[in-house]
Amino acid sequence: MPSIEVMYKDLTFDKRVQTFCINPQFRCPNYGHSWACPPEAPYMENNLLRYSKFFLIYAKFNLAAYVEKQKRKHPKRSRKQIRNRFYTKSLLRDELEQEVIHFLKEYSESYDQCFILWDGHCRICEQKGYTGCAYDQNSPCRFPEKMRYSMEAVGIHVTNMVKNLNLPIEWPPQNFSYRFALICLR
Repeated sequence: MPSIEVMYKDLTFDKRVQTFCINPQFRCPNYGHSWACPPEAPYMENNLLRYSKFFLIYAKFNLAAYVEKQKRKHPKRSRKQIRNRFYTKSLLRDELEQEVIHFLKEYSESYDQCFILWDGHCRICEQKGYTGCAYDQNSPCRFPEKMRYSMEAVGIHVTNMVKNLNLPIEWPPQNFSYRFALICLR
């Protein structure tokens, strides 16, 4: 899985990004239901200044081939329905998580602190067997030391950052879909 080192200046911050998950065309089902998602997620432009190294880890998924394969299996489904089903699945999330773990094991320089921004919503409670985040029970986060923010949740405009880094990306995805994680070290 590819990774590239990026500089702090390459991180494209924009407070408006935190509103992308709730707009007239789309409302993310996690908005207002997770401590790691807006409106609770903090804007972290200044927080990330304390880190000195940044690595963008990414996975590329052949969405067009997946859609065609699913279309053969389910001919009555539209391509749009299949693509939407893709977004609701975690096809690459586990792979991306394993790659982040592998990257950190293989990283040879020492570091005192590591902070990771993931894609999508925090899944720690789900992985621990809970039905959802404690947010909806008006309870504090069960695992605050493991909470996973996404880059978008903290104000990073991932699409613009990736385009500025000259990485190929389509938005909205038609042929390929990407998953990203940002490893911040100091």
